[in-house]
Amino acid sequence: MSLQRRCLLAPLLLLLLIASAFRASAWGANGHRYTNRLAVDALPAALRPLYAANRDWIAEHSNDPDTFWKNQSRLEGPTHFIDLDTWGLEAANNFPQDYQAACKLYGKEKIDKNGTVPWRIGQFYGLLVHAFKQKDSRAVVEISAWLGHYAADSHVPFHAAANYDGQLTGQKGLHARFESTMVNRQIKFEDLKARPAVQLADPVASAFHWLRDSLKLSTTVLAADKEAAAQDPAYGDAYYTAFGAKSRQIAVQRLEEGAQDLASLWYSAWLAAGKPDLPASDVHAGEAAGQPTHDPTLVAPATTQKP
Repeated sequence: MSLQRRCLLAPLLLLLLIASAFRASAWGANGHRYTNRLAVDALPAALRPLYAANRDWIAEHSNDPDTFWKNQSRLEGPTHFIDLDTWGLEAANNFPQDYQAACKLYGKEKIDKNGTVPWRIGQFYGLLVHAFKQKDSRAVVEISAWLGHYAADSHVPFHAAANYDGQLTGQKGLHARFESTMVNRQIKFEDLKARPAVQLADPVASAFHWLRDSLKLSTTVLAADKEAAAQDPAYGDAYYTAFGAKSRQIAVQRLEEGAQDLASLWYSAWLAAGKPDLPASDVHAGEAAGQPTHDPTLVAPATTQKP
């Protein structure tokens, strides 16, 4: 490749990396903590002790995947979303759930750029089943925290839509206004209620279901943002009062559903592993708090549905 061509491509590559990095941001730190923490409360009694003993760690490390893409790998970004409507709404409703089938239909490069979060969930579910089978409590806890991030992302309306920041409709910045600022201003953990975990037959198929629901809700949030911005174009208190009146309940619903579905992933992995009995111990006792997990087994590319 010539030097001139490299110089021309460099800015474009940088923009793509920045875009992927932005897309990886979802509920914001609080929303992800809420999801992971609430999921522990949704577990059945037989599985809850190990998770309860590590509840604070699982909640605080819910954002480790974001830390990883920010500091170590921009390739992590697309594993946090999938734009189901890139090829139209009809295609969104019939999107191939098999990764290889999707690549065959649209091309691997396009699929990987378009987002791979449902297959990332399938991959980490497989890792969790394996950790349970090995009775590796530390791996169970760490993989569970990472899996929580991807499950929560799948319940964010704009992690399933091509118009992920309102950039296609003149509403740029909506991503953060809904998922971070509004949540931080108007939703406390105590506002959320745990819904009991259920067994999932197919984690990848379930993830696609969650994402299709997210895509449908994105239009409602877009409309709420447009109406609120008309009242307060500066996005001040008046904007968030009006915006929250129409969108807060959607955020509460998706946070609660995200926690339930995450707990269901944990529960289903435990069942698939034969319901191993693991001690209720703090697996990071005595270690420095706040150190993000960078285990290589947790950051493999999401190129298959199962590891």
